[in-house]
Order: sequence, then structure tokens, then C-alpha cells
Amino acid sequence: MSQRLSVLVQTPVHSQLAGPLSYRSELSLSVGTLVRVPLGKREVLGVVWQAGSDAAPERLDQEIADGKLRPIGAALDGIAPLSATWRQLVSFAAHYYQRSVGEVALAALPPQLRDLSSVQLARRLKRHAKVAPSAPLDHSNLLESLALTPEQSSVMARFDAEPGPFLLFGATGSGKTEVYLRCVSRLLLSDSQAQAMVMVPEINLTPQLEERFRARFNPLFGEQAVVSMHSGMSPAQRLQSWLAAHSGLARIVLGTRMAVFASLPALKLIIVDEEHDPSYKSQEGARYSARDLALYRGRLEGAKVLLGSATPSLETWYHSRPASEGGRYLRLEMPSRIGSGAGLAASVGALPLVRRVDMNHQPKKCVISPPLLDAIRQRVARGEQSLVFLNRRGYAPVLH
Repeated sequence: MSQRLSVLVQTPVHSQLAGPLSYRSELSLSVGTLVRVPLGKREVLGVVWQAGSDAAPERLDQEIADGKLRPIGAALDGIAPLSATWRQLVSFAAHYYQRSVGEVALAALPPQLRDLSSVQLARRLKRHAKVAPSAPLDHSNLLESLALTPEQSSVMARFDAEPGPFLLFGATGSGKTEVYLRCVSRLLLSDSQAQAMVMVPEINLTPQLEERFRARFNPLFGEQAVVSMHSGMSPAQRLQSWLAAHSGLARIVLGTRMAVFASLPALKLIIVDEEHDPSYKSQEGARYSARDLALYRGRLEGAKVLLGSATPSLETWYHSRPASEGGRYLRLEMPSRIGSGAGLAASVGALPLVRRVDMNHQPKKCVISPPLLDAIRQRVARGEQSLVFLNRRGYAPVLH
């Protein structure tokens, strides 16, 4: 007996095919299964969105009986169905940001899933299945390799005790990354299946963060424990990372805004570093704010969400006001830089001295203020260097 399926394919919202399309299948397929379906003269990748009696209105019963519904091409059997929370996240993003659900859902999947043939995909899945996690080792070196500052200890205690969401308001150099590492390590130790997502705003920030996470976690959880997701990766690399995250083999996903749609079946922690950065807002294709979707996904998954910044965005700062005033986030503060106490380290960890000069109070037609000229002269006399920033390139010849 044929089964009715509603399948999402990648169609724009302004087209006449923006919603799920109806197909029939001789096999009983679960919702969330990836399939290949005919669309016109092409065969495209789709996601089963509804199945059985929920898949189509009653008027399609006759069409099925008459054989008017086209059959699906094939199901991607080696890939587990996408979870209900992932589908709910995609549906919310599509409706909130006024895009078609299929456009958002298919754009969130690796491009190679659309391009590879069934034989090629089966070969990739076979290679992926051979990658097994390393045997668990002694976890004692995962924690407390460095002593935390009092501010970091206080932040960790409140993070463990409260449900969140959290804003980690920490000065540059206060040790926010170490807090991220501790939060992830405690999660992985407490739950053998849990996964964490760490988001950064720019691709060029990913390698150095990935290096720190790999050095901390790969010896304990295997080479696939930490994977990256960003647009600078090759299609093969993106598919490999996605499969590792979707299968649960990857415990930590590091990525840019696109990582918010990654399929993580056991997601328990989301960290958004530099949450104020405008790069979290997509300006191409489907427009969305990855930071806001991370907060929404945290509610869906029952995962803790930690936003970190030294200069929080205005809306995040407003939401982190005291709960008595209507605040929805818990603000965790680390105002001091590491090494800013007394002694020799104070000169290294202390924030630089900033002096502002009001040019309205300087001599007329003054281009460089006398206090600045005096400071530069002092540095030259000491054999030191000075760096002068110009706000417009056109002024450079004049000042030179």
C-alpha cells in the first residue's frame, strides 16, 4: 500500500511551489527522512515533512488512487531522520524571517547531499562508519589544568546553578575562552552523549579556537570529537563535519552563523562568542540572526545558552537587566583582565590608559593636538614606536 508523503524541496517563497509537495512511497518512511524526489525533469533532495494521513488533504486520496502522485526516487537510508526539534527550528526561522520552509531546510544541509549519487553517498557513509571514537581515557586532565581566577570561579558557580540564558560580560583578556572550555568539559563529563555548539562571528576566528578545543578534547573523545562548520570549508569537509555531528560522533561543533542549523541530536549547550558582532546576521539568501535563533533553539532543545561579549549589543544588555526590572538573561560579569592585580603582572594585564582630547579647546587650524605631539615626541626620545590611525584615507597626504 502506498504511503502519502509531504516533502520539502528547495523552492523560493515567491514561487508557486513554496510549500511541501506531495509524493507517494511504497515504503513506510519516518518524518525527517532525507529522500530524492522528481521535480519536473530533475531529481532533487528533499526532506519528508509529513507522512500518512497528515501529509495531504483528503482530496489527494482520489489522486493517489488514480496514480497521479509521483513516487519518490530513493530514500537516503544511511542517514538517520532529522529530529523534531530541528524541524521546528527550521519552521520557526522560515515563518519569522518570511522565507519558504524548504528554502531554509535545504540550505541548512551540506551541498554534497544534493550533488552526490546514491553510490557515491553510500561510499562516503561507509568511510564515515569506519571512524570510531577512541577509547575513553583518564578524564582527570580535562579539568582544572589552570587555576581559575575568583571572577571565573564565581561565573562558573552561577552558570552551574542557574538555567540561563546567560550573558558573560567580560573585559577583553578576562578569560572568557577558558570559561567556555570549562563549561563544555563539565557537560561532556556529566553526560556521555551530550553535544555542545560554540559559535564565532568570523571564519578567521575559527582555526585558533578549534586548535584550543582540539588540544583539550581530542585526546579524550577521538579525532572526530571537535568539528568545524563554516562557508570556507570544501563541500567534502562540510559533509564530513555534518555527518559527524548528525550521528553524534562529534561532541563539539565550532562554527559561524551557519552552524546554528546543524543537526545535533543531543545538543545541551550553545555558546555564542562576541554576540554583538553583526556577522551573525545573514545578509544573503534567507536573512536571519544566528544569535537570536541560538536562543530560540536553546529553549527548544532544553539546552543552556551562553552569550559572551566585552561590548554587548544594546538588546542583549537590556535583556540582561535585573529580573526585578523584567530582565530575561542572567548577567555574569568578569570586569578584570587576568594578571591585572598587584605586582609585575599588573603592567601586562591592566587595561591601557585612554585619554581623549577635545579639539574644540585646541589652537585654531590645529590638525594634530599639542598633547598628542608631545606624547609622540616622548616615545621617539625613548626609542619607542607610535601608531596613528586616520579616519579617512584622503587625509593621509595632508598629515604626512
